[in-house]
Amino acid sequence: MREWIEALSEAGRKRLADGLMELDVEMVSLLMREYITVHRVDDPSAADDAPSNRYVQFDEHYLIEFIRYDAITQPINDFLEEAFERDYTYFTALMEECYWGVQAELEEEAYQLRRARLQDRGFPEYFEAQNVFAYIEPARFEEIRRGYEKPSRAGLFDDGETIAPDMALATPGGNSLFNAALTAGFASESQRQLRTEMALVANEVLVARRIDFGNPEAVRTAIGTTHDYLNLGLEYLAAGDLSNAIEHLKDTHLKLLFRLGVSLTIDLRKRAEMTVERLGLDPKRTREIAYLDSPYREALAGMLQRQPRFYAGLDGSGSLVMRDFAAMRDLHLCYAILDEIEAMGELLRVFAGLDISSQAFRAMVAGTEVRLSQILLTAFARMAIDGRIRPQPLEASRLAELRRAVMTEERHPAEIRPEFRSAVEAALAERLDERTRARSANFVNSCLNVLEDEFGQLDPAETPDPRFIRSVMLARG
Repeated sequence: MREWIEALSEAGRKRLADGLMELDVEMVSLLMREYITVHRVDDPSAADDAPSNRYVQFDEHYLIEFIRYDAITQPINDFLEEAFERDYTYFTALMEECYWGVQAELEEEAYQLRRARLQDRGFPEYFEAQNVFAYIEPARFEEIRRGYEKPSRAGLFDDGETIAPDMALATPGGNSLFNAALTAGFASESQRQLRTEMALVANEVLVARRIDFGNPEAVRTAIGTTHDYLNLGLEYLAAGDLSNAIEHLKDTHLKLLFRLGVSLTIDLRKRAEMTVERLGLDPKRTREIAYLDSPYREALAGMLQRQPRFYAGLDGSGSLVMRDFAAMRDLHLCYAILDEIEAMGELLRVFAGLDISSQAFRAMVAGTEVRLSQILLTAFARMAIDGRIRPQPLEASRLAELRRAVMTEERHPAEIRPEFRSAVEAALAERLDERTRARSANFVNSCLNVLEDEFGQLDPAETPDPRFIRSVMLARG
């Protein structure tokens, strides 16, 4: 308030009084009590021994003592004088509040008045807004929904305080199931009503996240978040069927649908925490696992956030940012990633003799840039040149031998030899059960692709430079 008063005072005391007198008198009195003490002249306890320059008196009833001096002390004095001259009733009400008012009661009353005004316009109180992110069990959603009265979207615009139809929220573009259901299943008036309801949910998101309404980019992001979680919840209920989605959209409050979308990501986070525990780590302290390869490392870090985020590198779009979950496909990709991470433990145990959930393994890789793919590829490399599967680092002098053993020489860029790939598949089939082999297939293929990309560009006539080899572990010296 001091910042606003300092700015308003530049327009003169009349404009300053216009602004302050439109506020709740409780709010103004809270400010005044920091700068003045009001004494009643008819009160025998009123002080009369203080220096006269601390007192101002506008009438025969109140004596105003200034107790704080800073940049707005003079504007406050000007405001009091203007209020006295303009509206004596307002002036006396303010003096009585300053004299009799209890600080805690004034704060509570001002807060409740503000809260009521904001709620009338669709902006909930901060702690109440947190409920929009509250968890509901997805498996019990039908039972939970039956506990709510079916939404009646008629008559949303009868009250002048609600959002006008031409100001209803426009949903973000895209081919989402939510947008398709909104367009195909509802007339224009119903669409505006649903968008208005969506705007109310978006307001709760903005308040819950403490987003500045004056920041257009942050507001757009929050609206996108609202749409994404609504679409996620709708896809879960409708299983991708448009007609089914339309029926669910008719029968479900959008806030409940939003909470369902949020809850699906919370279930994913719980599953990610279980995966981290299986790796021998504390999920409450772990935010990134250094020895995991990309995109496993980034994807797991996104899932472990308090509000889980999707690593866009998984969807093939070329983007490497974290974003909100927008569709069930995003969840399926993440669950598949968690399955692969859990399968890596068995894979490394069999082919490298390592327990990646043990403290000994974490101590071994601590402070290094070793990745699980390097350990596995080193074991495969030893199999190709020595006939034994062991993750012992290669000598730099044997890189040319490794290239000849695993890469073709007839074309450029070179490719992995079919016989080497077949040997890897045979080793996997011999040592792993079918389920673990299926869960680890993508990771193994990605490792072989890394090996192919690195060695495929090398000139067969030249010895590979060990300084630029990252796919396998090399011995020092």
